[in-house]
Amino acid sequence: MTILFVNGINDRSVIGINLDSKGQVGYLIDGNCSIYHRLELQEDAAFEYTLFGKGVQQRRPEFRQKPSLIFNQISDADTHKGALRRCESLCDQLGVPVLNHPRHILQSARERVANKLQNIAGVIMPRTTRFTPGSPEETLEYAASKEFPFPYIVRVAGDHHGKRMVVIKEAGDLPLLHVLPFDGRDFYLTEYVDFRDDAGLYHKQRIIVVDGEPLLRHSLYTDSWMVHASAREFMLQREGWKEDIERFDQLSSEVIPGLRNVITEITERLQLEYYGIDCCLLPDGQMLVFEANANMNALHSPNPATRYRVEAIEQKLYAMLAKYSGETVH
Repeated sequence: MTILFVNGINDRSVIGINLDSKGQVGYLIDGNCSIYHRLELQEDAAFEYTLFGKGVQQRRPEFRQKPSLIFNQISDADTHKGALRRCESLCDQLGVPVLNHPRHILQSARERVANKLQNIAGVIMPRTTRFTPGSPEETLEYAASKEFPFPYIVRVAGDHHGKRMVVIKEAGDLPLLHVLPFDGRDFYLTEYVDFRDDAGLYHKQRIIVVDGEPLLRHSLYTDSWMVHASAREFMLQREGWKEDIERFDQLSSEVIPGLRNVITEITERLQLEYYGIDCCLLPDGQMLVFEANANMNALHSPNPATRYRVEAIEQKLYAMLAKYSGETVH
C-alpha cells in the first residue's frame, strides 16, 4: 500500500508555469503545501493525485488498491473550495486515515481561525471579519458599523505575501483603499495590534506544527509592520548569519518549549495534523497570532547554514507519515 498525496487546482482553474535553466516547462499549483515534492520518500511509498476546482468536470477516481493514508495537500480555504469539497468526497469514498482532512481545511479561512482562537490564555488573536465592500467608502462604513477602532488592516481574501493589503490609521486614509479591487470579491477586515519592540522593530516568527509538535521555522524582523521574507535583507545589513542562528537556537530551546500547552490548544481547535503559525512572540510571553493555516512555506531552504531547521521538520513529517500509514516511508 502507498500514501496518497492529494493536490488541488484553484477555483479559477488557473495554474502557473515556469521555465527551468534547460527551457523545460514546470507547473506551479498554488494553494497546496507541497509535502510530496519536498520529502525524499522511498520508491513506491507514495503517489500524487490532482483534483480540479469549481466548474470543471472530473471523472470519479478509481484505485486498484486503497492507499494506506491520504495526505491532503490542498491548504487554501479561500481559493480552493471546489477542490477541497472534491477531496472531501474522495476521503469519504476511500475510508482510510486522512491527514489535514479537507473538512477541517475548509474551516481554516482567516475569519474562522480568528474566531476559533479567541480566549486562549497566552494568545492574542486579533478580531477578523469577512465582507464584500463595493467601494472604499463602504469599507470605512462597514468598519464603523462593526466597531473596529483605528487602525485596522484591509486585505483581499485569498491573497498572500502582503499583496493588496493596507493599514487604515484614520478616516483620512481612505484614498489608500483605491489600490484594492472593488469588483465584488471578498475582503478581510482585521484589528491592527502594534507589535513594535523598544527599538522600533517588528518581529515575526513562523512555527510549524507537525502532529502537535511545534518547531520554529524562522524568526525575522524589520522596520516595517509587514514582515515577510524580504526582511532578511534588512537583517543582513545589521547582523550576520551567526547572530541569526544564535537567536533562532535560543528561541527554539528556551521559548518554544514553554508554548506547548498553547500549541496543543490551538491544534485541538484547528484539528490539523500539519500547519503553521505566523506570530510575534512578545516579551511578556504572549503570542500575537497573525495567521494559522496549512498553506505556509516550510520545507524550502536555499541556505546550507540554516538547512538544519528544515531537516528537523522533515524528520517529524517522516515520523508522522509512518505513524498514521503503518508504512516505511524513508
